[in-house]
Amino acid sequence: VSTQSTGHNNMKVHILFLIAASLWSAYGLNNGLGRTPQLGWNSWNHFGCGINDALIRKTALSIANSPLKAAGYEYVNLDDCWQRSRDAQGNILPDPTAFPNGMKPLVDYVHSLGLKFGLYSDAGTATCQGRPGSLGHERQDASTYASWGVDYLKYDNCNNQGIAPETRYPPMRDALNATGRRIFFSMCEWGVDNPATWAPAVGNSWRTTGDISDNWGSMLSNLDNNDRWAAYAAPGGWNDPDMLEVGNGGMTYEEYKSHFSLWALVKAPLLIGCDVTSISNLTLEILTNSEVIAVNQDPLGVQGRKITASLSDDAPAFLNNCVGSSWQQWNWGTDGSVENIAAQQCLDIAYCSNTDGSTVGVYSCHAGDPNQMCGSKNQQWKLNSDGTITSNLNGKCLESTGDAIDIRTCNGASNQKWTYTFADKTLKNSGQCLGIQPSGNLEVWAGPLSGGSVAVILFNRSGSTQTITANFNDVGFKSNSASVRDLWLHRDLGVFQGSFSASVPSHGVVMVKLSA
Repeated sequence: VSTQSTGHNNMKVHILFLIAASLWSAYGLNNGLGRTPQLGWNSWNHFGCGINDALIRKTALSIANSPLKAAGYEYVNLDDCWQRSRDAQGNILPDPTAFPNGMKPLVDYVHSLGLKFGLYSDAGTATCQGRPGSLGHERQDASTYASWGVDYLKYDNCNNQGIAPETRYPPMRDALNATGRRIFFSMCEWGVDNPATWAPAVGNSWRTTGDISDNWGSMLSNLDNNDRWAAYAAPGGWNDPDMLEVGNGGMTYEEYKSHFSLWALVKAPLLIGCDVTSISNLTLEILTNSEVIAVNQDPLGVQGRKITASLSDDAPAFLNNCVGSSWQQWNWGTDGSVENIAAQQCLDIAYCSNTDGSTVGVYSCHAGDPNQMCGSKNQQWKLNSDGTITSNLNGKCLESTGDAIDIRTCNGASNQKWTYTFADKTLKNSGQCLGIQPSGNLEVWAGPLSGGSVAVILFNRSGSTQTITANFNDVGFKSNSASVRDLWLHRDLGVFQGSFSASVPSHGVVMVKLSA
């Protein structure tokens, strides 16, 4: 949970906290945990505040009796809303309605199944859902958690009284250390103060992003924001782009495979966020892929990262603020082609469609080749004196709909009026520039493994199946010859020289291991 703090500055709490912090010795993180990223389950993504004793027991039993436990998932973690108040002595109390027997019997039950138990708190005066936080109660709460047998603490960042996270998080680290119990410390600071640069001495993992949501765009955003911190991850401390959404229903099977594969490669915590008591076979297949999990748990402990990115042949054009980039510059050819300078690809009506609303993107230029589909007229355009741009294929007008670009029957509206400036080669509508995504959507991600092997993901963000190539030199493989194993097909593909290419479905991955 990472709702931004809404608490006002509380000077009394702030002063008392700083006095207490000054009295605590900074032990440094010495719990010996997190030598590989943590595997487990967390309640928040699927259940939110709707948790109780019976649900957690049923969840733990489902994990223990399914292939999940054998795959390595060991933590059963309660997120926000398990706590209700403090007693007269300041001790934290579970919600008596949801957990009428208290926390210790529940923890003992989870332990009896051979699993570990995790709780949630907050480095503020209240949690993100308004339950009691641990700011100023670090020693007391840590002692309580240890007495219950807790193995894991997720520590959030709401209602933080304006105190810097670098000041608020170490006291809980020290308090956990002081209990003498080894408790995994998962910092949920949301990446606010670049925790990767200072958290390795404080926590076993640290969030580098805001909360994930169960959709493709959110997953990509967290993946990309996490990538910049790759160099800071190592055994004992991991970058955390948030929990898994696999199985919650908001993405396709291929998208969930991509989500899981990429999280494994970048050494992210693999914390299941779905309802495992009613898990589907397809979801279980993804979450228990032993070869993909082995990449995540490889003892070398080097985070994989994005190596290369290139543009697919169906990348959509879009309208955005003008930034002077070559991705927003176009050459208007004598053959009617409109070529993007950066991509060296031409404005194209996909599949020669004549339908209103058909997408306009870029594709390999072929405007002068009459042997291409529809005689190449889908790449030939005319700039008219009234500002419209019409297609030689069907006479329809280039139109902006929000930031998307398509073709529609000409109607004289302002979103069909364009200005092409030869000096800077920009094509504008309503003061914004036509362009394409500069980063590319065909990607190669890779990371080294122990024994000299390399894990590689060919990742296709585009809307259609594409061929992607990984060059061995680019991904850090030391030889020109590699044995390639597909980690989803569980099959050796043979020996390849210099590079490996594969056809990758839309929003999908091909994940392989290169070995000598």
